[in-house]
Amino acid sequence: MSSSVTKPLESGHWLHEDGEPGRRRIDSQAIVEQAHALVHEGGSAALTMRTLAAALGTSPSALYRRFPSKEWLLIAIVDYVFADVQAPPLEGMSGRDRLEHLSSSLRHVLSSHPHLHEILTSRLAVTPNTVRIAEAALTCLRDQGIGGADVVDAYNAWCGYVIGFTAIEVKPPELRPDPLLTHAMRTQLERISGDFPIINGLMPEVANFAYGLSWLPGRLGEARTSFEWGLKALLDGFEGRKEP
Repeated sequence: MSSSVTKPLESGHWLHEDGEPGRRRIDSQAIVEQAHALVHEGGSAALTMRTLAAALGTSPSALYRRFPSKEWLLIAIVDYVFADVQAPPLEGMSGRDRLEHLSSSLRHVLSSHPHLHEILTSRLAVTPNTVRIAEAALTCLRDQGIGGADVVDAYNAWCGYVIGFTAIEVKPPELRPDPLLTHAMRTQLERISGDFPIINGLMPEVANFAYGLSWLPGRLGEARTSFEWGLKALLDGFEGRKEP
């Protein structure tokens, strides 16, 4: 992981908990890293204070002294992962080019952590790194000439596109249908497509690369560059919303 906007806590320095001989006191960074590993492996349901404490060789009470609940840990995981989103430099690039760069970095990070969407879509995560990314995106939009309240609408549209696209594009393995169900869905689509002329005419493309109608597993947007096409269309639309 790259460093956060705040100085990361040092990890690897193990101290005994006062009053708990043989237990190790673990810094917050190490706790978050291990919590992230559990979520990355099995989703947020795999993270409990007891499981995390066992993995770290400490007691649940030691974790609660730093993180009052699992919810606090989940928010910390978001910040930990978003530290890897690279905001482009302000100099040498247009606002649009910087937003394209930021979009690509955010998509890459989200694609590498498929369970993160589960956390992001179910709670508000206001952390140094999520605010850093929001500020970078809003700055890009301002520099594109979008002003007033429109910049908030543009930001919402941008977030919805990048985060929403990636949420559909990358699913944790346990959320993907089994091969038997996939075959059944493919057969169903082939059987009814004759009643839908556009889908029928585009069957190879739709069936392999269209969300909600496809049976090809994996990152569909990468296969067809749908993400880049949609992002360009979105940013082209922003161009038409510039202040006169």
